[in-house]
Amino acid sequence: MAVDRERSVVFGEAVGLYESARPGYPDRLVTDVLGYAPAGPALEAGAGTGKATAAFAAHGVDLTCVEPDARMAAALSAKCPGVRVEIGIFEDYVPDRPFALLYSAQAWHWVDPERRWDLAHAALAPSGALALFWNHYLVTDPGLRAALAEVDHRHGVSSSSLHQETPIRNEEAQHLLAGDPRFTDLDERLYSWTQWYDADRYLDLVRTISAYRILPPGRQEPALRELAALLGDGVEMTFVTDLTLARRAPGTTAQ
Repeated sequence: MAVDRERSVVFGEAVGLYESARPGYPDRLVTDVLGYAPAGPALEAGAGTGKATAAFAAHGVDLTCVEPDARMAAALSAKCPGVRVEIGIFEDYVPDRPFALLYSAQAWHWVDPERRWDLAHAALAPSGALALFWNHYLVTDPGLRAALAEVDHRHGVSSSSLHQETPIRNEEAQHLLAGDPRFTDLDERLYSWTQWYDADRYLDLVRTISAYRILPPGRQEPALRELAALLGDGVEMTFVTDLTLARRAPGTTAQ
């Protein structure tokens, strides 16, 4: 499936909301990734405003970030002044050195599926680590989740809805990596936690999701009003972070 480039950069229209409403990533995940990867420089694909970047940078990692949206990149540079930021799509980035770690938080699905594994292999040093992870959002109350999903359905939000149990993206990554001899030592880890979102912050989270951002204004605002009417003071959210790890097999060459 081709990458929807227009949809992939709508997040830059909501930099402030993205930074304030999107959850971060568990500290344990960061330490696990760094423990799995060999020592050396790291590369991040699709860094956004730095939700993951800041956590890795706090460990003193020599970090290069690739971000396609200049608005997101500006926020990233302000938040993480010690990292190198390259503006552009990952497919156009030419690594200037082999990296011990390549990771992508919530963004790997925006990289061209025909090239993503070749690009990962080319960026990594022998035995370098690949870490792909996504946060999955779920309204904890199943009754409320079903009611919110019905609003989505009425307004044409059928893909990447915030209120449906979407397929875990890592399942595809694991399947493809398992069949690629250039990668080895596959591992999967899950991290989960709950967090209360007041109604305003929850609606801001909705506004950061591409499926809602691409709705025409005449459909977006009515959908948000209907969602707001169901929320009350707020909602308990269950977050699950799904991490896939792999290692570039030593002695392998590009295909």
